[in-house]
Amino acid sequence: MGNDFSKNEIKELREYKYDVRTKPVKIMKLSINATSISSQSPDLLSKFIRKSLLRKYDIETVEYLNGKFVAMNQRGIFEIEDRKCNFDVEIATDIRVDHIENYIDTFVLWSGDSDFADTIKTLLSDKKNVVLFATAGRISSELNDLVSKGLFVFDVRDLRDFICWKKELKLPLKSTKDPNNGASQL
Repeated sequence: MGNDFSKNEIKELREYKYDVRTKPVKIMKLSINATSISSQSPDLLSKFIRKSLLRKYDIETVEYLNGKFVAMNQRGIFEIEDRKCNFDVEIATDIRVDHIENYIDTFVLWSGDSDFADTIKTLLSDKKNVVLFATAGRISSELNDLVSKGLFVFDVRDLRDFICWKKELKLPLKSTKDPNNGASQL
């Protein structure tokens, strides 16, 4: 989407009086140079594939994937760029400042990342309301453990039932009858 898209989004958000904070995108250059790697070695692959998955691959899969690196090297590609711009620290800091200054009673967070577990635990212990929007099955165990302490988790996949017209949905909706008037509702 690029810089122009980001600039327009920021401008529009500021027009709506949002406090917008930005930081530069970190561009990391990752080597994919396979010239000194054995075709059966998982060393290069381990930069890109989690070890728990890599251990499940048979030697033919490792050789195949290493062959893809070799093919890219033959086309003159020896590194790839990966962009990173996490705001976890900034978000957690803002939450803690608002908590300390007692500005907020209910916090809403869109993340299932364990980086927020300590912050949320502190909020809950101080009797603050915390609502977490995340994808079920992709919420860290640290956050799941906080449900028993009062964390409310809402599965973002359920949002479509609230915001989509029936014809926009790819999967059929469950329809229930309203006991008051018999009408179907989402």
